[in-house]
Amino acid sequence: MKVTAECIPCYLNQILNAMEKGEFSPEKRAETLAGLLSEVAVLDREKTPAENSSVMLHRLVQLMEGTDPFKNAKAESNELALEYYPELHQVVFESADPLKQAISFAVAGNVVDLGIFVDYDLGAAVREVMDAGFKKDDYECFRDMLQNSRKILIIGDNSGEIVFDMLLAEILVQRNLEVFYGVKESFILNDATPDDARQVGMDKICRVVTNGNNYLGTIAERCSHEFIEILTNSDLIISKGQANYESLEGTRLAGEKTFFLLKAKCKVVAEKLDVNYGNLVFVRNSIKE
Repeated sequence: MKVTAECIPCYLNQILNAMEKGEFSPEKRAETLAGLLSEVAVLDREKTPAENSSVMLHRLVQLMEGTDPFKNAKAESNELALEYYPELHQVVFESADPLKQAISFAVAGNVVDLGIFVDYDLGAAVREVMDAGFKKDDYECFRDMLQNSRKILIIGDNSGEIVFDMLLAEILVQRNLEVFYGVKESFILNDATPDDARQVGMDKICRVVTNGNNYLGTIAERCSHEFIEILTNSDLIISKGQANYESLEGTRLAGEKTFFLLKAKCKVVAEKLDVNYGNLVFVRNSIKE
């Protein structure tokens, strides 16, 4: 997915959110943002929005002397999500179709970035997902392909959200699948890292692997050889969130074995998916010719 004009305000909003979490004063935020505008102007428009956002966020971290502005918010979001885990776990394992229920709950964590909005009503988000359902849903195709699969990779997205993914990972492990859960090597925004996986206990359910970098999304040339090997050798892939969609959709690397699970949080992504802004989707990747 290539950059559009609408992506530029998103770069700036992400920078502003990070500065707010980093407790920049209003004056410092204005000064820093003004200084970064010239760098935003020369970003490569042939890159994905996820990669360009990453370049600017890395530049901001340099100005912050390498500190993680979301460190505390991420830990809080994990704890908040864990409070819901026992109840959601019971619902999943008592449902008529635990796999389908787990996929629905997995997208609930993507409805809001908990690391950014730690005071969000998570219970309301879960109810919203249950009421709205998926605008596009390739679950039947996924379930059929799962029958002939042995190895599956879940490419994670954010802190907090990782707790909801644990339900899905557990269901898949119980089906005797070898499950890998992909996280970032180190911090960027509120994306999940090995620290988040250990905090919530994902590492006790399945094998947690890093992608070898701290760029938003999954950018092949920046990923480790080990991660690309796992991705390539997996029979099925569940890719969480917009940034992973932006960087993987239509690619042969993702192939037709990849299913995107997300909420369309911007109009550009919604148009690409042919849904409305705010819709939930679980869609199979389509290869570009």
